[in-house]
Amino acid sequence: MVGYFRINDPYRLVGLLVIMALLSLPLFIDTPDVTVTELKSFVIGERVNDGYGLYHGTIDSTPPLTAWCYGLFDMVFGRSLTGRHLLAFIILFIQSAFLGIILIDKKVITENTYIPSLLFSLLAFISFDSIALTGDLLAFGVLLLALNNLIKEIEFRTPRDETSFNLGIFISLASMFSFSYIIYLPGAIIILSIFTRSTIRKYLLVVFGFLLPHLLLICIFNLNGHAGELWQNYYVHNFSFPANDLISTKSLALLCTVPLFYLFVSLFILNRDARLTKYQSQVFQMMFLWFVIAFVQFFIAADFRPQSIITVLPPVSFFLTHFLLLIRRRRFVEMNALILIVGIVVLAYLTRYQKIPQINFSDLIVKKNPLPIQNKKILVLADDQSIFLKNTLGSPFFDWDLAAPVFTQPDYYENLLLVYRCFEKEKPEVIIDPQNHMAAFFGRMPQLKKLYVKSKEGYRLRKINS
Repeated sequence: MVGYFRINDPYRLVGLLVIMALLSLPLFIDTPDVTVTELKSFVIGERVNDGYGLYHGTIDSTPPLTAWCYGLFDMVFGRSLTGRHLLAFIILFIQSAFLGIILIDKKVITENTYIPSLLFSLLAFISFDSIALTGDLLAFGVLLLALNNLIKEIEFRTPRDETSFNLGIFISLASMFSFSYIIYLPGAIIILSIFTRSTIRKYLLVVFGFLLPHLLLICIFNLNGHAGELWQNYYVHNFSFPANDLISTKSLALLCTVPLFYLFVSLFILNRDARLTKYQSQVFQMMFLWFVIAFVQFFIAADFRPQSIITVLPPVSFFLTHFLLLIRRRRFVEMNALILIVGIVVLAYLTRYQKIPQINFSDLIVKKNPLPIQNKKILVLADDQSIFLKNTLGSPFFDWDLAAPVFTQPDYYENLLLVYRCFEKEKPEVIIDPQNHMAAFFGRMPQLKKLYVKSKEGYRLRKINS
């Protein structure tokens, strides 16, 4: 298999597509349960598609480009997982191919080969949520463009200002898909300071390129009168890097056992035996720094889950490619590749069907909610979104981290006013209120209380007799 992809022939990508299709075919035949991230994409997409504005019409911290894409996906696919997974598969294939093209074009490996594309594809399928259509997957596509420009900067043949500017632009756009990608801005500046002779002007171009999309975003929201909500619900909240661990560190480490073993072996062998040019050596060191930055990034990501490691895969694929090319005997190359492939695929599908108790996906999958509520517009005043699996959001309040300061402090006038105005615009049919937060608000707003009747799950909207 490695010998097939060792040849620099674009038609080898057809073989890559076939391999990826075979790896993901069981996931299309037996579709996995909805993940927490996918459920959120359903709810946010429906709100955007219905015309509710971000951060005021829907009080949530989802990055803007991700939310707008969710709206587009809802328009095209609705809540169909198969359609979304198919698009995610296509995006993943394009990213795999593009990574190989970047490394061939920049001549950073001793041979021009599509082995990095193969390895990236295999590593990406380490978990069933690799084909989830999420903001992280979209952000990574833009980040690859940033990686391309970063290697251009290290390459002495193209010291142009637009490369630095584009580097900042792409990192900025990636952070507007997944906010934790903001860490690549200082990471890129550190890499440039180590491996290039960049002037202060170059660094300023990178920073300005990064700031420009965010400044445009603030201007757009300011023209609509909602810059305050954007600042509070998107920037301030995400700058705290809220953690939502959907899988434990131990489970993720066990899931990555085989790739981690080969990564450590590769780094040890390459450090001892690799024969690289000065340029290739610089890119090798740059990739190691990228690996460290990516490692930090997925630990500060809003949702810590298997798909979050996608940013680590380009340098890992790069190191493993060097390792395989360093092995002289072809049969040993194929043997190591086979062990890596079988190890990843077997472990991925064993965990997919929960055959390894030490690897727990219970927090990643949306749990079944015991409440018999379906096809209602609801408001949930708790940190449990599972009921949205069969219902839609009937209020701007979705992210409980942002809603809790409002509903737990009814004595503040601005909180009462915010809740009143939200209920004026749309009234949820059911309020899920296990802690009875609404009682204090109804006590201060009797005209609102008249609209609802107490129920076992919280409150229900009264039926108006015609």
